Amino acid sequence: MDTPAARLEKKFKRKHRLIESEISKTQKAALQRLLKEGRVVRARAYYLAGYEPTLQSETERILQKLLSRPSLFQRTALRSPYKEGQPFFRPALSELLTEKRVVRLGVSGTDGEYFIHRDHLVNTLDFSDSRPSKSAEAHQGEQNSKKLTGRIYKAYERLTRDKGRRSVFISDLRRTSGISWEELRGWIEQEIVEKGQGQLDEGDWGAATEEQRAAAVELRGRKRLYIALTT
Repeated sequence: MDTPAARLEKKFKRKHRLIESEISKTQKAALQRLLKEGRVVRARAYYLAGYEPTLQSETERILQKLLSRPSLFQRTALRSPYKEGQPFFRPALSELLTEKRVVRLGVSGTDGEYFIHRDHLVNTLDFSDSRPSKSAEAHQGEQNSKKLTGRIYKAYERLTRDKGRRSVFISDLRRTSGISWEELRGWIEQEIVEKGQGQLDEGDWGAATEEQRAAAVELRGRKRLYIALTT
């Protein structure tokens, strides 16, 4: 049914975060209904339920920022652009440092702290004398592949259960699984495109958000927004 609440919810699904000025006076009653039903939550701004700032979402955001390029980032460059996400910034960064997924460095001639993703740091250093054998690398690669597949399927099962449908946005799958775009796209290329362990669907490109479009996978000349896995 095309009710005011349904129309407003569609707006949230396109953007996920709205501020007061983006919600008209005529939509206030619909907003209150969505808040009461738990389909929208307020965290300074208004968020579609499931997209509000949390420790996990802030951790994922910092990781994506650091993975975006093999560079050193100052602390200020990693902070959330939204005030509602900032309370989670320090504990999220601290957790990443404790887990050694992120490395903190000092740079000669500066007083600030700099951060880099562990993988980027390893890739920039020459460890030729201590590289593992090819058999060890192959075994490690197989173990990593199994671990990645497990995380993806676990996230997929959660999404299909919450959303009540088999086909979900690729962007939602990446966000829920917490893996990088590169890891997910590589996995889709191998498991879905090559092995046929699922299917990719186009969806409505015009109604998709920038995040959803950025995660689209091109197959046979068409960009696919949705993914369904064989379970």
